[in-house]
Amino acid sequence: MATVERTEQLPPCTRCDGPPIMSATAPQTDQHGQPIRLELCPTCDTGNTQRPAAGLLVQFFADGGGRDERRIQEAAHLMMEWTKECLAAHGWYLEDTPPDTA
Repeated sequence: MATVERTEQLPPCTRCDGPPIMSATAPQTDQHGQPIRLELCPTCDTGNTQRPAAGLLVQFFADGGGRDERRIQEAAHLMMEWTKECLAAHGWYLEDTPPDTA
């Protein structure tokens, strides 16, 4: 079972060793048996053309969007796009409806 743990101290970014904005560990491992980390890093994801959704989410937080209740719909959209981008980086995709089990 997956659990959510909140912490004041996030582990460093696996790409640059800097402080991430947020980080999560997927309940699955990669093809090498290593934990899959989903990270949003202001250093690695700002201006990264390989991860445009991450860059937009970093900019949202930099602009104070995370503290503005009026921007909740924008936050939800950006988080969903970032999540899809993270999944795609590991060969996964988000499907709106479950596949047929027939």
